[in-house]
Amino acid sequence: MDGLRLPPVIEEVMDPADDICDLKVERPGIVDMLTAKERESLEENDEKEEKEKEVEVGNGEKGQQEEQGEEKEVKVEEEEEVEGGMLEEDDLEELRSQVLQLVLELEEAREVSQQHEESFIELQGLLEDERLASAHQAESFTRQIQRLQAQLHSVQEEMDSLVEEKESELGEVQEELRSAQEEVLVLQHAGEEAAAERENDIASLQEELCRLRAELQRLRTTAQEYELEITTLRAEISLKSMRREGETDGEVSQLTAECHTISDECQTLKDENKQLSHKLQQLQQQRAGSNDVYLALRGEWDEDQKDEGVGQDEESVKAGGYMTLSQTQGGQTQTGQGGRLVDASIQKNISFDGKPITNWNGGPSEVFSLRDQLRLAEERASQVQRQCEGLKGELAELQGLFDFSQKERVELEQELRHCMVELERLGGRKSQE
Repeated sequence: MDGLRLPPVIEEVMDPADDICDLKVERPGIVDMLTAKERESLEENDEKEEKEKEVEVGNGEKGQQEEQGEEKEVKVEEEEEVEGGMLEEDDLEELRSQVLQLVLELEEAREVSQQHEESFIELQGLLEDERLASAHQAESFTRQIQRLQAQLHSVQEEMDSLVEEKESELGEVQEELRSAQEEVLVLQHAGEEAAAERENDIASLQEELCRLRAELQRLRTTAQEYELEITTLRAEISLKSMRREGETDGEVSQLTAECHTISDECQTLKDENKQLSHKLQQLQQQRAGSNDVYLALRGEWDEDQKDEGVGQDEESVKAGGYMTLSQTQGGQTQTGQGGRLVDASIQKNISFDGKPITNWNGGPSEVFSLRDQLRLAEERASQVQRQCEGLKGELAELQGLFDFSQKERVELEQELRHCMVELERLGGRKSQE
């Protein structure tokens, strides 16, 4: 019976309660982190929607048809980006739920494995106790048999030595021998029964051990399935992250190109603004020179009219009735018949102070139109500048979202690696067992 020994299935059993406690401690952190990320993603979605509404309101205030077409394209692209971001966030939330479910199933598998290990340790302890008890009984039986054999040997020696002298005591010795033999038979029968009981117990323990081994194999198979599923999820996450990185890089390059284009247009408008300002200054200077020439000619014309008759005075009054005065930047200029005379004298390149005066065919309306063009150019330049700043802000937002998605991808990869390490540790421990 002492030769029957089971293989030391669990000789070096680590304390799995520590690992499970560590996992339980880590789980709330993971859940809090995921909930915080979900809250951040929801807040970012709300901010995106608000910014899109602001962009749409600002775009509605634009009055030019060409810019409306560009704004529609930008709106379509932003809607596609928002829809893509929402789909990616839904996928990430689904992956988070799957990772949490896998962690919970891993914990349940650990708890079941720990229970089976504890029951196996208890059964092994009972088996060792039975072995020790059977060994003690065998030793006691052996000692009794040895003692009886010694008694029998002494009796036989006494019988041999006293066969002639004590024939009368032979019957008593034979009776004692028979009683000893009966006692030996009883003890042998009891030993056989105890051995049969021990064999039955050992067989039942072996059956239980086989069942536990089958359960352990099933748990290993389940762990392998979980590992395959985690590998598949990791591949999907990597593909989605690579796709999202490509899309984000394309959007960043496109927005950068648009920003450069708008900057060039803003610079062009600034140059046009400077040219128009310079042209307006030249026109104002020419207008001031024309006013001086007009005043000089008007004085000469008044003197000539005084020398003529009363009839001519009436005609001059009628002609002067058609003359008006107009003021440009603090100086007064006259239009009508006198203005036409000034224009005619200007067209004939009448010199004033020894300098030829350039032709002037316009009037205050052209000056005002130039001012309006200048003002519109300045407004357009400021509008383009605001658009450029808005695009820069959107570019910074997209860069922040890209950095956040990269950080979230790294965290998910760390969680997956942690789950893989836990599964490998559990599989290695069970293989050692």
